[in-house]
Amino acid sequence: MKKSIFLLLIALSPLSHADFWGVKGDVGSWRPDYSGSLNGGNYSLSELGYGEEDHLYAHLYVEHFFPLIPNFRISVVDGNSQQSLNYPANVNGDDLISTSVNLSHIDVTAYYEILDNWLMFDIGISLRKLNGGISLDTPISSDSLNMDDVIPMLYIQTELELPFTGWSIGAEGNYTAYEDYSISDYTVRLRYLFDAVLDFGVELGYRDLTFDYNRSFGIDITQGGPFAGFAFHF
Repeated sequence: MKKSIFLLLIALSPLSHADFWGVKGDVGSWRPDYSGSLNGGNYSLSELGYGEEDHLYAHLYVEHFFPLIPNFRISVVDGNSQQSLNYPANVNGDDLISTSVNLSHIDVTAYYEILDNWLMFDIGISLRKLNGGISLDTPISSDSLNMDDVIPMLYIQTELELPFTGWSIGAEGNYTAYEDYSISDYTVRLRYLFDAVLDFGVELGYRDLTFDYNRSFGIDITQGGPFAGFAFHF
């Protein structure tokens, strides 16, 4: 997944030479806290040892001037985490519960700009490609779920620019209730861009991802926490 983020940044180079395109994006680190459960509620993530984790993210937006053709967005998140702890029923501590939670994904989004001035509003459809899985190994059972599905999601983004300041306030979200998946993923952020040939700056905010899967052994996971990174627009 880190390789995917690197390739996403490399893709910026040829686009920067074309006046036809408008390109913006960001890259940074997200530090969510884990909550929820596995195995239909039998194992709490906090009891399994999950707390705050660092995950890399990157977004790239490519926009153009044809009103009937949607704009393009790609988003990459590296969301892998693993934990092991002593099995509570074993006083000798020889047996372990080992778990892996990997909600890494790539979003490909087609969207339209409904508003595009000091107040921006976009709406579209994302296809989320899951690149992870969940596993739970105990002394008495072993369950795993490989996730490589492609899931359609509603996409909405809005941003308010504060005139003559370089500051903006934004929010975006994806949501779906598709087959056995129920996913909500929203972000709020504050961003500052220096006004130059290449607008470059910083951003910080909060992201919350809720992931429910009703098939297999039952998954209910929430990741929520702050993020910080670098942003650009040209």
